[in-house]
Amino acid sequence: DEPAEPEAPTGPEAPAERDEPAEPAEPAEPAAAPQPFVPGGARFTPAAPSGTKRLWNAVRQKPDGGQVLVALLVALLGFGAVLQVRSDDDDALANARRDDLVQILDGLRRQADRLDDHVAELEADRRDLISGADTEAAALEQAQQRARNAGVLAGTIPATGPGIIMTISDPDHEVDAVTMLRAVNELRVAGAEAIQIRGGGNDAAVRVVASTSFENPRSDVLTVGGKELEPPYEVVAIGDPGELSGSMTFADGVVSRIEEGSAEATVDEYDELTVDVLHEPEPPQYARPAPEDGDDE
Repeated sequence: DEPAEPEAPTGPEAPAERDEPAEPAEPAEPAAAPQPFVPGGARFTPAAPSGTKRLWNAVRQKPDGGQVLVALLVALLGFGAVLQVRSDDDDALANARRDDLVQILDGLRRQADRLDDHVAELEADRRDLISGADTEAAALEQAQQRARNAGVLAGTIPATGPGIIMTISDPDHEVDAVTMLRAVNELRVAGAEAIQIRGGGNDAAVRVVASTSFENPRSDVLTVGGKELEPPYEVVAIGDPGELSGSMTFADGVVSRIEEGSAEATVDEYDELTVDVLHEPEPPQYARPAPEDGDDE
């Protein structure tokens, strides 16, 4: 008989199968070699992108939802602000009374008429100067007229012409410096060319010029241009009587403010008035005439 083939051992006595060796892992890519240190040399520093490049990169990036929402909110806020400003300007005229609108329109028309008259006077002066007939005499007359006008505005010479007188009775001394200053500003805006204020209580008068001050050293004392005035006050202004009177008596104007207390104000128009109080100009402390061409100084 042929000998039987030996059977493979089973059970615990069977030898354990040997695991196949794992395949070797692929070697990792070598890291970048560090920069060699050079004695005496500077350490390598990567260059930062320029500001223009960073801006271009930011512009090229696609905005996300949050950025779009913020931009939309900012645009809506700006649009609302513009509408609010425009609506406020429109409401000021839309809510004004008819008398106020008529007063505003009349003031604009009178201002336009004054500007037209001034332009016509300047054109007439120009024609006189370039006519050649009597250029020197015309130039001298114009210079003298300008000197007179400057003297009236500076308060150094008397002035006469049509105008108004506003009389203010103030038994309780309620008219303060702010109210008087507002009256003067309204008269100037209305075209007053000369103004003076007189205190009937002590007969002190002041010519109002650009440098005139209005103060209340005490609650019951009013000083104008450094002089104390006692009521009743008399404000004399030379200019167009109708325009000056309207600037004092319009709704919520100077007269209305004065009569809120015990004081009273009346405005009278005149065809001829004289402002004879003069202002003493102070010599300049720092300014001096500029040297003419050819002078050494």
